[in-house]
Amino acid sequence: MLRRASPFALVALACGRTPMDFPPHAGGGGGDGSSSTGPTVSDSSGQVTCIDAPELCVAELSLRRAVDILFVIDNSGSMGSEQGALADSFGTFVQVLESQQVGANYRIGITTTDNFYTPGGTLRATSCRSRLDEFESSSMFGDKDERQRGCLDNCALDSIPLAEPWVEKGNGQTNLPTGVDMTQALQCIGPQGISGDGFEAPLESMRLALLDDDSGFLRNDAILAVIFVTDEIDCSMSLTNRDWLLYEGDVFWSSPDRPSSGSCWLAGVSCIGGPGVFEDCFSENKGQDGLPTAPDASVVYPVQRYVDTLTELAARKQAQGGQSEVLIAVLAGVPLDYPETGVHLYADSPDEEFNQEYGIGPSCNRGTETLDDPPGIPSVRLREFAEAFASAGSRNIFSVCNDDYGVALEGIADAIGDVNTRACVAGCVSDARYDIPGMQAECALTETFADGTPDRAVVPCAIVDWGWDFPAPDVHACYRVLTDPAFETPEATDDMSPQCVTLGSNVELVVERREGVPVPAGTAVSVRCNLDAPIGYSCADV
Repeated sequence: MLRRASPFALVALACGRTPMDFPPHAGGGGGDGSSSTGPTVSDSSGQVTCIDAPELCVAELSLRRAVDILFVIDNSGSMGSEQGALADSFGTFVQVLESQQVGANYRIGITTTDNFYTPGGTLRATSCRSRLDEFESSSMFGDKDERQRGCLDNCALDSIPLAEPWVEKGNGQTNLPTGVDMTQALQCIGPQGISGDGFEAPLESMRLALLDDDSGFLRNDAILAVIFVTDEIDCSMSLTNRDWLLYEGDVFWSSPDRPSSGSCWLAGVSCIGGPGVFEDCFSENKGQDGLPTAPDASVVYPVQRYVDTLTELAARKQAQGGQSEVLIAVLAGVPLDYPETGVHLYADSPDEEFNQEYGIGPSCNRGTETLDDPPGIPSVRLREFAEAFASAGSRNIFSVCNDDYGVALEGIADAIGDVNTRACVAGCVSDARYDIPGMQAECALTETFADGTPDRAVVPCAIVDWGWDFPAPDVHACYRVLTDPAFETPEATDDMSPQCVTLGSNVELVVERREGVPVPAGTAVSVRCNLDAPIGYSCADV
């Protein structure tokens, strides 16, 4: 079957390296302690080099069990049951986040998919009982009342006084009022109503919430996790293009005489194959004439805009000594058995009116679709975005058609725990040994403890025929160095995750912990790596 190449296909990063001095206190990854000197970056570009400012050629970060979680929740008219299912599953999510294995110091903020259309609105942390009017809506398909299943079935609190527009817990303390636990709070704060805009813009809402963060939600030393919950296609665009699409953009109208959700599908997605059933669908930049165009002339913002947003945010955090790891998770329109089968469904609905309204049939719960309640339109743009930040071995796309989101949220919480043990090192990490095959990353890892236990070095894992192992029975933590972005070597032990390739790293570090050995609260791993160039240089330019 003909398949289109992913726009985020992995590309090998060819990094030319020159030896550099390594600080005496930091052990090279498998080196003999020797060092050599020499210039690391030429000055032909006119930019600062390692010779000019050697302090800029050290990457330092901390792998602390801290995470900032942003939920982007669809608040359009068809999301009543989905918001109820989400609220009902928050208990599972919190339980895994607070488990010994994950043990996260976490902060959770919530925004909506029409945040972009309501300037001034970013994070929301109010009880759904205080805004029940948002759970009623009227449309050409009739009136809806989702107050009961969207809010009241799960929320028992009329108000939740908070000093900040988020909830958080760390070191056993929360910012919640006395007598309110985290699950109760999220079950009330999570539901966002059904009165939002029908041109959902989850990607642009995410961007606004992260970049216009006047509240101080983001912490430098915490990983960032963004979780999307939606049943329709992303329709992120400028307000100017939105007005054009509504009143003049009939080239993208799937209904005969008016714009609809299908306009977003046609403006941002193309498919091959068909009619009826399509071989593949993918995001595409299209101009106002309906034809493929350059990204800056696209009616719908390119997906790459949001990849760049998170890449730049991650680089900025790490340049300030923070954590650059990103986790993206999506509950949206994919088949119920995805990703086990690896198959997406792109097919028209037998109901032609439904196709006109949404541009294509649902990808899950086919046969239950109605004009006022699409089960899950194929999530092409969000899927491509999530794949750009996938973590090795972690599932990050789930079906919004599931009646119970507990499995999805449990998987996401587990993935947060896994990401807390990984590091995409910004910049081009130096090779400690040029005289032996492979890369011996000039990095040193140190484990620190909040209970007064002396710091200790984290040693490299032993590479064995079947993969890796702990180097000794009494070693309960070791690290692996991943340097293969394009899966070119025969072994899988050095394969980098897509998100580190997206972030431009040439080295990914993974801290492995022995199963069953408790990790004391407040434990962190500090990472220090020597670079061949200051953060911000492309490896290919070194």
